Amino acid sequence: MENKKIILDKTQIKIVKSKRKRILVLAGAGSGKTTTIVAKIKYLINTLKVNPKDILCLSFTNDAVNSLKNSLNKKDIDVMTFHKLALKIIGRKKEILTEDMLKDIVINTFSCDSLYGIYQMSKDDMYNLVTTFINLFKSNGYELDYFYKIINKAPFKEKLLLKQIMKCYICYEAYLNKENVMDFNDMINEAIKMLDYKTINYKYIIIDEYQDISLTKFKLIKKIIKLNSCFLFAVGDDFQSIYGFTGSNLKVIVDFKRYFPISKIFKLKKTYRNSDELIKIAGKFIMKNPYQIKKRMHSIINVKNPVEIVYYDDLNKKINEVIKMDKVNNLFVLSRNNSDLNLVNIKKVKYRKLTVHKAKGLESDYVFVINLNNNKNGFPNKIKDHEILRYVNNYKECYLYEEERRLFYVALTRCIKKVYLFAPTNNPSLFVEEIKKYKNVIIRRDKK
Repeated sequence: MENKKIILDKTQIKIVKSKRKRILVLAGAGSGKTTTIVAKIKYLINTLKVNPKDILCLSFTNDAVNSLKNSLNKKDIDVMTFHKLALKIIGRKKEILTEDMLKDIVINTFSCDSLYGIYQMSKDDMYNLVTTFINLFKSNGYELDYFYKIINKAPFKEKLLLKQIMKCYICYEAYLNKENVMDFNDMINEAIKMLDYKTINYKYIIIDEYQDISLTKFKLIKKIIKLNSCFLFAVGDDFQSIYGFTGSNLKVIVDFKRYFPISKIFKLKKTYRNSDELIKIAGKFIMKNPYQIKKRMHSIINVKNPVEIVYYDDLNKKINEVIKMDKVNNLFVLSRNNSDLNLVNIKKVKYRKLTVHKAKGLESDYVFVINLNNNKNGFPNKIKDHEILRYVNNYKECYLYEEERRLFYVALTRCIKKVYLFAPTNNPSLFVEEIKKYKNVIIRRDKK
């Protein structure tokens, strides 16, 4: 491999040199996760003389995979998404289904307008609910007989809705089979079944962003580990688990030792991005969630008052005023909801507008988190999941706004220098009202 010098801290060196067979690395925000993964792979190949073809490195998006490939600069290591791994196991490439087909099925199944009235939903809300239900249903490995089980137990009004969703599911599956296509959940589930009949040979499995793993993806990995007696090296951060709505399950990372009893957990607690003052604010905030693995991050960087709460009456006026007064440049404008970003107009500075979900893994000198209001669709978002989703959601929150709190933690930790929290004067977010009491947080209000 390329002999580019990688500088590691003491904890990273211990992790890289560890010969434990099952390892979880809890890599806090900005703690050098990619550096650690790359160093581990180079150590396996250069020092332990592992054949690169025996190493499988997995992540969740094509962007993350390409970033790892560029860092490794080695073509004979399999670096891929879970879905590409599944297709490799299945042995043939099928067409991937577009969402449009499922939308047509939902609209046709709920074609009677009275059904929307019964459930008090628009066509879009119904489509979103059914697709979320089916995605969680399949990402947790359920099959058709599970519908009959839950319908028998459900109250009358829920029975009606579950029967309609089941009808959508049956039509959807029939279409998949007829057209010989699959969705992303099918790839994983079919690959799990296929491993009963064929083998896939790896000795080391390395997983990036482990906090995003679903139960079915976990089953796939566990089956490969069992077949090959693989080493597992998982890297993630339970503080940044923000994709519960797509099927990721926090239990898989938080209860790692229960799933792999003879294992070692390392914690990367030094951040190279955030100031010590900021990471302590973010840490205090996230550890209000009781179901998180306790870790206290630290940094050698110091920034006095790295969090500023900016109360506003006119958002754009206040944003541009802050930019001018504080000479802010190179910034992210982050929001909980995509629609809020369209409201922002900024002049003459380098900036990028993103939802917090899309900003995960990225960083900027300054961060503006906007529209931190106390509305139903504010931040935290207070729109409750439909009750029907409890049948397919294997992770139940044990603390109010638990995942929203993790999402806010992600927003706070994107900044290198300072984060500004913009909240309406008359209706500020619960999170803003909580965090304003913390040390090293300052407040800016309009002068009366």
